[in-house]
Amino acid sequence: MVPSYVDINFINENSSRPYLISNMIISSDGNTLFTDGESSGLGSEIDKRLMGELRYHADVVLNGAETLRICGSSSLIRSESLVTKRVSNGKTAHPIASVLTNSGRLPLDNRFFTSNEFDSIVFLDHEADSSKFQNLKKHCKDVIPVPKYDRAVYILEYLKKTYDAGVVLLEGGPSINGIFFEGCLIDEYFITISPQIFIPEFSFTSIKPKNFTGILHQELDLISVQSSKESGEIFLRYKKK
Repeated sequence: MVPSYVDINFINENSSRPYLISNMIISSDGNTLFTDGESSGLGSEIDKRLMGELRYHADVVLNGAETLRICGSSSLIRSESLVTKRVSNGKTAHPIASVLTNSGRLPLDNRFFTSNEFDSIVFLDHEADSSKFQNLKKHCKDVIPVPKYDRAVYILEYLKKTYDAGVVLLEGGPSINGIFFEGCLIDEYFITISPQIFIPEFSFTSIKPKNFTGILHQELDLISVQSSKESGEIFLRYKKK
């Protein structure tokens, strides 16, 4: 069977915020990898297709600033049939692209800011210099000041209230994943295991909580396991208990 996420029906029982799903790829030894535009990274074309299928379900795609700076960021769906299906369902062709940044130091020449195929919004620390807010507003749909504390909840509630977001897709990196993990806010985890060993100098897992004071633990239910003999990848779907 060909791996697919197209027919998933996400059910959100929390009326105050969107349903939050995360999607990350890790090596067989458990590490994740930042890559620039010149590198293929860990994921195969099949994994990239599945990423697009998760974006198909999302109203907003959320990245951290480091991911945008190193890898670039967008919310584009490459499948024309999925884009057509979204539009026929009354949605925009592509989800809103969003990024969280403390400094506001972002590459304005990246397609996150230059593309006319999707709207982009920036969540910027409320203590950032006012010039950062003014400059970024010239390049994207909206710049939202976020508090230093409880920002994960603030972001989700803002997206629900302002954009009526039903599903938000968190695409990393590890630091922003950690912010939402700490608050136990990630409803489902989609994890691709790559058939590669990647051992960096320092361990680099897919979730990196900021306020790490010991072992953080969360129980998950396994929803599905899919695999591809062609790529050698395993595709896991877990739901928060």
